[in-house]
Amino acid sequence: MATAPVITWSDQLATGLFTVDSQHQKLIDIINELGNLHAQGATTEKIIPVLAELRDYSVYHFRHETDLMQSWPVNESNKAAHLKAHKGFIERIEKVGDLIATNPADVVDHLLAFLVKWLVHHITGVDTRMAKEILALRSGVTAGQAGLAENPLHDALIDTVSELYDSIGARTFEILELNRQLQVYHDKQEEENALAQDIIMRLIRHGGLSGPQLHYWFAPTATFSGDIIAAMRGPEGRLYTLMADATGHGLAAAITVLPVLSVFHAMAERGRLPGEILAEINRNLRATLPSGRFVAATLLCLDGAKNTADVWIGGMPDLLLLDPDGHLVQELSSSQLPLGIIDFDAEMSATTTIKCETGSQFVMYSDGLIEAANPAGEPFGMERLCKALLAAPPDQRVAAVQEALASHTGSAAPHDDISLILVDCKNS
Repeated sequence: MATAPVITWSDQLATGLFTVDSQHQKLIDIINELGNLHAQGATTEKIIPVLAELRDYSVYHFRHETDLMQSWPVNESNKAAHLKAHKGFIERIEKVGDLIATNPADVVDHLLAFLVKWLVHHITGVDTRMAKEILALRSGVTAGQAGLAENPLHDALIDTVSELYDSIGARTFEILELNRQLQVYHDKQEEENALAQDIIMRLIRHGGLSGPQLHYWFAPTATFSGDIIAAMRGPEGRLYTLMADATGHGLAAAITVLPVLSVFHAMAERGRLPGEILAEINRNLRATLPSGRFVAATLLCLDGAKNTADVWIGGMPDLLLLDPDGHLVQELSSSQLPLGIIDFDAEMSATTTIKCETGSQFVMYSDGLIEAANPAGEPFGMERLCKALLAAPPDQRVAAVQEALASHTGSAAPHDDISLILVDCKNS
């Protein structure tokens, strides 16, 4: 369906030169075709040929006007201003061709506004001035004899407005070019972010995180997360599970936890004691982190053969132990400082040993889960978490927590990364 024309030909736009007026009508037809395509949401592939036609026909039309002015002794100053306006117009059209692939809707919007204002002024001002002079010369009289004596004030006004439109057009397309450059930078940054995120997720998934004993949910609020979850099976069958939360959010927090992952995987795979793993992580963080940065962590080392687990918690929420029916039977709170704050000693390396029967589950979670608030500002909290865990069988508890949290928060977006891991107690 055709839309209303962007610009309509009328007698007010007629210059009196038949060929010039005919070509102006053709230009208006092309501009209206461009406007119609734009209004219909046409693809860039359909718009580009119309832009090319507009550019080519404009060149043809301007060449015709140039030939006319060369054929008659028109005012040299006016001719120079006229040709300069033509040059600026073609530059704007060519610039659009460079920009349209980035943001076609915005570019065509600005182009149509520029075309209408520029063309109406150019025809009624610059072209009409040229046409009157040429028509007078064709009739065999001078401009003065035809009553077209030079009017410096009027001519200066026409030229000033022409300069203004050309300047506005130039600035508009400079802004569009800056937007294009920003889009290119954004796309490149997104590509690099995706690569970095892929590397981080590969590190997280490396090891035993996908094993049948683990059920987890990892929901970063941004591309990068300060939360990490990881698991690794040791050479003697023990299952090491780590949850850590670095200060801050985004890329800075993600960079902070990279050495935590690499040290954890390497040492857990060799079956090192939890205290040794934590001491080495702490040493790395102390050497690399700036002041004020640290990593809260929970490390669980489960020995299924003995039905025991060694636990270390530094700055993280409580670790929960559920019986096979989902009832909370033990809650272990943080007794250590987060990693990266002070140097480790024997006391800081100490772990707590917990007995766990087959079929029970350990629950590790970040503060982003229990602090997630509804629109009224009420946090999800421990009570709702435990209720959701109790209401579902072991292999469906992660989904039950997700559903309960979604019901609680509604449309409110989480303000922090969310991590949840359930570890089955069994002899693997």
